[in-house]
Amino acid sequence: MSGGQDYFRPLVQIGPARPDNAMVLAGGWGWFTHLEVLARGRQPAVIPLKEVPCEVLKRLCAPRGVIGGLGMEIPRVMGILNATPDSFSDGGLHAAPPDAIAAGIAMRDAGADILDIGGESTRPGAETVADNEEIRRVVPVIEGLREAGVKSLISVDTRKAAVAEAA
Repeated sequence: MSGGQDYFRPLVQIGPARPDNAMVLAGGWGWFTHLEVLARGRQPAVIPLKEVPCEVLKRLCAPRGVIGGLGMEIPRVMGILNATPDSFSDGGLHAAPPDAIAAGIAMRDAGADILDIGGESTRPGAETVADNEEIRRVVPVIEGLREAGVKSLISVDTRKAAVAEAA
């Protein structure tokens, strides 16, 4: 397809009914036989593999690299840990560091490969939290998880450079 920038989105499936002509997405467990093509000012279109440029298929099918020591050839589980008093998902259950640390340990024990720690609510209407307050919320949780022997990959859910650096 031509006329501007085309964006290709594989219509991914999983399961045992995989056709012989299916391509594997990113070297993983999902496969696809069709892609949706998106472009500004044009209706989306669904196309079969034979109409997809070779360089696009090559990029889509190439195995993904290791991230933080984790291979992406199998599904990974990320535990979301909101260390905020106004969390929209848990109502503030993990606002106190000991509660957040215990929840993180439980997530690790339940099989989470990655723990994502957040210190600012993103619910609609939530107040912006100052950098130092967000740092005060997330850093003790990360330190406590490491002190408790949690070896899971830890990420920090923030939009602030100072918080990311402190974490």
